[in-house]
Amino acid sequence: FGDAKTNSAALAQILAKDYNKAKNTLAGVEKPDAYTDYLMAVLGARTNNSSMVTSSLKSAVAKEPALAKKAATDLEFSKFFTNADFMSIIK
Repeated sequence: FGDAKTNSAALAQILAKDYNKAKNTLAGVEKPDAYTDYLMAVLGARTNNSSMVTSSLKSAVAKEPALAKKAATDLEFSKFFTNADFMSIIK
């Protein structure tokens, strides 16, 4: 993906555990959408940044309510299933 600033590039970087590059990629997406925010929440989960998880997920669900149901079963967020802020977003 080179220096492409896309959700797909960020996903590839997250899967490769290149979290700093993924964060920069997501921040540079020209037209961020719900999935941009969702990927930022996944990035927060992988880097144990609970405020990034909740703020990004809240934004994603506001844009695309169906993502709440996805997050409720997404194992990326498993360590947040007991977090009150997380649970209030996905219910």
